[in-house]
Amino acid sequence: MPDIIHLQPDDDLAVLRHRMRKTRDGQVVIVLPWETRLFSRPLDGELVLREAERLGVEVAVVSEDPDRRAYIRWIGLPAFASAEEAAAARQWPLPERPSLEPPPRAWWEEDIPLQPPPARPLPTWVQGVRQGTRVSIFIATLLLILAFAYAVIPQATVTLVPTVQTIRTVVSVSAGLETKAVDTTSREIPARRVGDYFEGDLEVETTGTAAYESGRATGTVLFTNLLGQEIRVPVRTIVRTTAGAFPVRFATTEEVIVPPFGQAPAPIEALEEGPVGNVGAGLINQVEGVAALALKVINPEPTRGGGLQEVRAVSQEDMDRARAQLTERLLEEAYQGLQEYLEPTEVLFRQSLEIQGAEVSYNRFLYERADTLVVHLRLLITGMAVDRHNAEAVAYAALVRRLPPDHVLVATDFELQEPTSGPEGSRLTFSVYGIGHAAAEIDSEAVRRAIRGKSVSAAAELLTEQWPLAEPPQIEVWPEWLNRLPLLPIRITVNVTPMP
Repeated sequence: MPDIIHLQPDDDLAVLRHRMRKTRDGQVVIVLPWETRLFSRPLDGELVLREAERLGVEVAVVSEDPDRRAYIRWIGLPAFASAEEAAAARQWPLPERPSLEPPPRAWWEEDIPLQPPPARPLPTWVQGVRQGTRVSIFIATLLLILAFAYAVIPQATVTLVPTVQTIRTVVSVSAGLETKAVDTTSREIPARRVGDYFEGDLEVETTGTAAYESGRATGTVLFTNLLGQEIRVPVRTIVRTTAGAFPVRFATTEEVIVPPFGQAPAPIEALEEGPVGNVGAGLINQVEGVAALALKVINPEPTRGGGLQEVRAVSQEDMDRARAQLTERLLEEAYQGLQEYLEPTEVLFRQSLEIQGAEVSYNRFLYERADTLVVHLRLLITGMAVDRHNAEAVAYAALVRRLPPDHVLVATDFELQEPTSGPEGSRLTFSVYGIGHAAAEIDSEAVRRAIRGKSVSAAAELLTEQWPLAEPPQIEVWPEWLNRLPLLPIRITVNVTPMP
């Protein structure tokens, strides 16, 4: 069987010659569509014959148009009405081309008669035949022009709105620092880490309490002079107790003079605040310094006035609360600040933020008496950035897999949702919500072939029956009085406008 080449209406001579080079048989059948423009001039036949001679193959042409077949035979190629007829003919002899008359000679080479030959009158019947022939040719030409105008001048625009279905999907996407490429099957995409240092201060009120010493204990001691001369006891003379592990010390607040072998009272005040200065009677019995050689001391009555006072102080809860609040604030600042490190199509999730390093300091110690506490933090905060387009590509592939038969996606919308948890190692998992609108697929070329030459009402009815449409088809023809679609499909414009 010979190789058969089926051409399309828009194929040109270059396409035909390219396909002839791919043939393997010694015979090639070229099947022409009705609308083709090939073999409309003698040069086309000459070029095809040259290519066939160069390739060493025989060429035959198939066309349903009898006029085109006659023209192809005139060009010099065998022509048949069908591929079966061409295959049945074992040999394809080249038709003999009629000889062409030589061009006229130049005017200077012609023999110009000196006198025109005398005109001979034609018979009446010959003149009638000629006149009838002229009228017939005029009518035929007029009809041909009208037929040509009927086929070429009219044009139509058909607007079709196919049915649309809404498709939704939620895809779990895994972004990894070690992933190199997008994998729509395993739903993995690459990610990269961004980070920087962020620091700040925060002051909070303290809520802890502590018992602090309040007030110094006071009392009176009685000095006894052991010498036969008076002794002057200056202010701030130290006396103390001797009982217990740690002595309690007091100082006199007034200067007194103790007569020889006599006694003199003196007021005292504890050196330390708090209840430690409250001692019982007779417990203060020692004078410090050189005066102890000449004086004895005793407190006839207990000392009083030392106590405890509950005040605000720094607690561990205050430190933890201040650090947690400042950390939360710095994480929010980091989320905003790290945006400048992102590419235009990248997104940074809050849940991906991690603290890689921290420096913390406080202006107060634990349990220190204070009304406020200031904490200073310097944090190294990093996050995982992912490309929005990569995540949407995974969701788009999931939408395509859910498409009904003979439908195409005409509109999509995607939303990246915040992860419910932070990253696990070098991977972060989040969800992408996708919504797509799938329109019924309509072949514009099939529509043109189906409705060409039909009336507007018949075409509308045919379109409604054979194609899934959401709205009745809109058909506009020109001229309007024709009320019929053009015969040539190329004069019909089909607009498919799905409405999601």
